[in-house]
Amino acid sequence: MDEVRRSCKRPLLIASGILGFLLIVFGVVLIGLGITGFDFVVIGTIIAGVLLLLLLGVNHFLRNKRILCIALVLIALYLIIGGIIALPGIIGLTMIGLGIIAAILAVLCLDCF
Repeated sequence: MDEVRRSCKRPLLIASGILGFLLIVFGVVLIGLGITGFDFVVIGTIIAGVLLLLLLGVNHFLRNKRILCIALVLIALYLIIGGIIALPGIIGLTMIGLGIIAAILAVLCLDCF
């Protein structure tokens, strides 16, 4: 069982890093498109990506490894709720899709760590 847990950590960390990068890029694209009225969603998306990348950087030094899992759960909730309430249309669907990916990573993270 320990071998399975050890083997699933690296792909999970790589996928979380890619998700963090995508969140930052998505937020910057939303700023570039001039989406107004829901600035807290755009800024929150960038902050979520930066937080995810920072947690990946310090995850090796943390005593409790499940902080990354908790952050993924919170980011998933934020993206899904923000996609439903704040931004209708294709942008909202993209946020909901990223939230579902974050939720899947959170479940895998809770199983892995």
